[in-house]
Amino acid sequence: MVECLRANTAQWDMRMTIAYQRNLREQLRMAQRLRIQYRDANCLYCGLDEGTIARVESDDCMLRMTQSRAIELVGKEDCS
Repeated sequence: MVECLRANTAQWDMRMTIAYQRNLREQLRMAQRLRIQYRDANCLYCGLDEGTIARVESDDCMLRMTQSRAIELVGKEDCS
């Protein structure tokens, strides 16, 4: 299950990176850096519980937040 979540996250991360590179501006660069720091800290927090499910919850958090940002950035491309 964890491997599947990580594979999906990697796919969304690629989409996010492509959209990010197409929209690269200094404001976006700063926002993206902060967004990644927040995502990593937030998902680490989600995984602090004990047990196997904590790892799944953390990886699911990474997937959801990465997917959300990728969709947001792709939508921004459509507005340009």
